Amino acid sequence: RVLFRSRHTYAGVGSYLISYVEPNRNGGVLNMSDSFFTTFYLETLFDLAALGCNNSPQLRIPPIDQACTGVAFYHNPGAFDINPVGAADSLSYELVVPFRDRGTPVNGYISPENMSDESELGGSPTFTINPIDGTMVWDAPSRPGEYNVAFNVVEWRNTGGIWKRIGYVRRDMQIIV
Repeated sequence: RVLFRSRHTYAGVGSYLISYVEPNRNGGVLNMSDSFFTTFYLETLFDLAALGCNNSPQLRIPPIDQACTGVAFYHNPGAFDINPVGAADSLSYELVVPFRDRGTPVNGYISPENMSDESELGGSPTFTINPIDGTMVWDAPSRPGEYNVAFNVVEWRNTGGIWKRIGYVRRDMQIIV
């Protein structure tokens, strides 16, 4: 876990992207090329035009989880948004390709559903995230090893009855089967 604290004054109203890069992921990640030589990247986008105070979504569950072959895998990041009274925010979730730098996907990424032989229920495997509650489902891993996936927790603000996207937090996580 890495924690940075800093104070910064922004030039004005607008959207800002904060990012973090560190060298070398674990070696041998099955669903990307050259994982050991691929940088790890995270980002958060926020919009200072959002009315009132705002806090980015927090994720309570660690970004490393374990799965078993032949069994459906479930993961929920435990995301929540603490904002002052009157800030009517909501969260949604979307799968994205892991990045190695700003605007740069990792090389050779393959979705976990394309790495499995068949689902727990028979037929084609699935890898999804519920856009409303954030539960990720992989039905079902068939090949032991390490996998990387990423998703955005998107923050929405209701202003005058209209929902506006005001930012997101990207999670890059590892699943060990």
